[in-house]
Amino acid sequence: MGLQTAVIGWLDDRFPLVESLNSELNRRVPNYAAAAWRYLGGVAVILIAVEFVTGFLLGLYYVPDGAGNPAPAYTSVVFIQHTAYLGWLVRGMHFWGANLLLVVALLHLTFVFWNGAYRAPRELNWMVGVLLFLVIVLFTFTGSLLPWDANSYLARGREISIASGSGVFPDGVSLFLKTLIQGGPLVGPATLLRFFMAHVFLLPGLMTALLYAHYRIARRQGPSEPT
Repeated sequence: MGLQTAVIGWLDDRFPLVESLNSELNRRVPNYAAAAWRYLGGVAVILIAVEFVTGFLLGLYYVPDGAGNPAPAYTSVVFIQHTAYLGWLVRGMHFWGANLLLVVALLHLTFVFWNGAYRAPRELNWMVGVLLFLVIVLFTFTGSLLPWDANSYLARGREISIASGSGVFPDGVSLFLKTLIQGGPLVGPATLLRFFMAHVFLLPGLMTALLYAHYRIARRQGPSEPT
């Protein structure tokens, strides 16, 4: 306890740590803010934290290389699933957590829209929330290719054709977008590397920035009144 008190006191002298914690923990909220649907955003944040932790643990063994037969990416996933200590559990938590996150985020958006919490002056935070949902969808899109098995390979090929606007945009534009996403004319090792970099570096950074903005705006404006 003496060490704990000394550390907290040292931090509190340089940053209002105790004051900041007390202001958050003792913040008064109206009774209508206790509705169950208002906790969906917090549940989504918890699931995002689980995904970050389990994703980091998976990244310790995953090899983002799609060349060769069998490819190192596929063999590393097999190693995680069958050989690494509790690898099956970590991978299962990451997989099912991602599916649950998608459902919870969609329910959160639905209830916010249904209860009119997107109206002024909260329209900016609504737009940030929609962007967060799109980032979650991109997480699912990029992460599902990483096992590099037949199912993920064939499914992503169809989805990339849809994302490139095939049959909707002019052929030149669609081909350019498809090549940009794939990193070449076909789904291959370059595609896997691009999806891995987006899944591990680009999207987490973007999500962290959007979550911070979403949280700060929500805390400043407070819970919306029921309509």
